[in-house]
Amino acid sequence: MASSLAWPLAADTPPTDIHLVSDAWHGLTRKDGSGLYFDLIRAVYAQRKIKLRITIYPYARTVQAVKDKRADAWVASFLEEKDFALYPHWHFDRNVQQALFRKRPGYRFGGTSDLRDKRVAWLRDFGLDRYLNVPVKIVEVDTIQSAMQMLEAGRIDYFIGAQSDIADDIKARSADMRDFELAFVMHLGLYLAFANTPRGEVLRRIWDEEMETFHKADAFKAIYKKAGFDYPF
Repeated sequence: MASSLAWPLAADTPPTDIHLVSDAWHGLTRKDGSGLYFDLIRAVYAQRKIKLRITIYPYARTVQAVKDKRADAWVASFLEEKDFALYPHWHFDRNVQQALFRKRPGYRFGGTSDLRDKRVAWLRDFGLDRYLNVPVKIVEVDTIQSAMQMLEAGRIDYFIGAQSDIADDIKARSADMRDFELAFVMHLGLYLAFANTPRGEVLRRIWDEEMETFHKADAFKAIYKKAGFDYPF
């Protein structure tokens, strides 16, 4: 879909639309505007008759578009992932983060303490270090495939990523997992990250006001059920 600017919003003019930018996430955010996340966000803003305008970009570009105030919000961000964005109170999903690593005789991943001072990779611009409670040697990668190649070559110790992203990559490539293991690391809430503009502030406030009650509604829960996802509240 065509991109457009997130124009300033006069104080007395309610918004009629919200310009979202997003990567295409495994059926959650599709190029045609369908997918669980877009359906959820659309249902929330429909309470105020606000329509979605959607542009699909690679993740780093979505973040930059919001930073440059060319879009109202990106889908989706971890809480306080970037210091220039406005974050709401309410998340809309919860993300399982997993560690991917080479098998070692007698070794079992025991939690984030095992990551201390290790070479830990994640997808570029995800900034997962702020959610870990131990120091790590950060490596950013562009694809999960490249992370697995680096694991095989001994260039990194762990890759951390969303369970759904890793599963989709393994399935798409029919990747051989005989030498790899996966372990749970943490849950992270997923949020809309709004542009730091008067319009962004209004749209954030509307999101929180509507989510306060709508997240409990049967209609909201039904969107998750229809998509086959767990209700995250």
